[in-house]
Amino acid sequence: MSGRAASLLVGATGLVLCAVGLVFDPGAVLRGWLAAFAFWIGLPLGALMLLLAHDLTGGRWGRAAREPLRATAATMPLLAVCLLPILFALPQLYPWARPEEAANLKNLFYLNAPFFVGRALVFVGLWSLLSLVAAWRAAAVPAPVAVTGLILLALTATLAAFDWTMSLEPDWGSSIYGMMVISGHLLAALALATLVAVVAGPAGEGERMDLGSLLIAGLLLWFYLSFMQFLIIWEEDLPKEITWYVARLAGGWGWVAVLGALGQGALPFFALIWWPVKRSRVGLGTVCALLLASHLLECWWLVLPGTPGGWTWFAPAATLAIGGFWAALFLGRLEVARRQSAVEAADAAGLLGEARHG
Repeated sequence: MSGRAASLLVGATGLVLCAVGLVFDPGAVLRGWLAAFAFWIGLPLGALMLLLAHDLTGGRWGRAAREPLRATAATMPLLAVCLLPILFALPQLYPWARPEEAANLKNLFYLNAPFFVGRALVFVGLWSLLSLVAAWRAAAVPAPVAVTGLILLALTATLAAFDWTMSLEPDWGSSIYGMMVISGHLLAALALATLVAVVAGPAGEGERMDLGSLLIAGLLLWFYLSFMQFLIIWEEDLPKEITWYVARLAGGWGWVAVLGALGQGALPFFALIWWPVKRSRVGLGTVCALLLASHLLECWWLVLPGTPGGWTWFAPAATLAIGGFWAALFLGRLEVARRQSAVEAADAAGLLGEARHG
């Protein structure tokens, strides 16, 4: 069985489990779907940011990571479709969408169903358009397009983080939250691209060293933003703010927080500052796999404790459902990106040969 066929089978299995769960406990399925969506949407979003940044700055790391980044960003339209169940089930997920609970909220001018749905459609529509421009074409985008795209991505991704996960608890807010979520997306997308590049790609020792150094920068950014939000809120000790962390440190969620801090911060950092790990395909690939697994835990940690009912076993099922179909599309686009790169290399070699003979 091919990789794409196996991925489709996994996705179909997860989707069937979610469909069966809708009959018995639709709320649990929807919570799991939102938690899974929070993880998967970050991969094409982060990849798109990295692609546009590389189009502006260049760099040796892009030679190895560009193909998987393009393939990842090209999956954005699929994730736009996966958002639809959330938009159709707002009252089951968000307190502000239930009239009896929203009566005392002061920000209903912003948190209301029509405006929320409109913003969400604009976000995924813009991201899908940018992915068609940046990921489905072989050449780098012009600098003005890249600059404009990065500005729009930063703004819309921040607002999407506020809408889709932070508004699960509409009385709570943090100005750092959007940047923290975006940094996690960037780190996960870079980890995936690096994993593909070192395991099944052409990344040489120099590219591996560059990618490892970028991973260090990414995880330091994520850890700094996450810790600063925690430190500021914990020191202020205001009831409306500290309850967000109380819910996410109670019971088993406290251990999830510890595992996330270790797996997305301390452990990969100390591994990557040891240069033999960055030079090794196995070592660097292992670090990337750890970062992806830890980011998945972080997304569950951000979403599930803030919803009535908390943990649901449909979070893994929904992760497989979305991930199976996502992986099938990713593998297909990766093959296309590699063929395009081979054609580019052949054309460049031909032009070089003509120049030498001329």
